[in-house]
Amino acid sequence: MDDSTLRRRLNAVLLLLAANALLLFGIGLRINTRWTIGVAVLAAIVGLGRRAGDDAGDGS
Repeated sequence: MDDSTLRRRLNAVLLLLAANALLLFGIGLRINTRWTIGVAVLAAIVGLGRRAGDDAGDGS
């Protein structure tokens, strides 16, 4: 399998995962808004923390 085929498949998988996450987020907003917003904020904080940790310049 060459790189372009693999990249196309990985992009398709990423698109399906993103659609799944949005669908679950939408369902969560309809069922329990407070918990869904809390989980989204927690995920954003963790994501920002990981991004800041990657930019720390640890020499690797």
